[in-house]
Amino acid sequence: MNMLIAEYDYDVDIAVQREEEREIALKEGEAKGSYQKAIETAKLMRTHNYPIAEICTMTGLTQAEIEKL
Repeated sequence: MNMLIAEYDYDVDIAVQREEEREIALKEGEAKGSYQKAIETAKLMRTHNYPIAEICTMTGLTQAEIEKL
């Protein structure tokens, strides 16, 4: 137990936590960006009268999501 306490470094712990938070935020941001791009693509395809089934295939969005656009 004493060995664990002696090895603990607060600054290192905080740095590791911040790095993990950055990685999580980056992954979430990429997911949001991909979703937003799919929405934009679906809107464009709708304006060009593509079939909903084809829009689903091309964007990965559901039929319900596309019909809301």
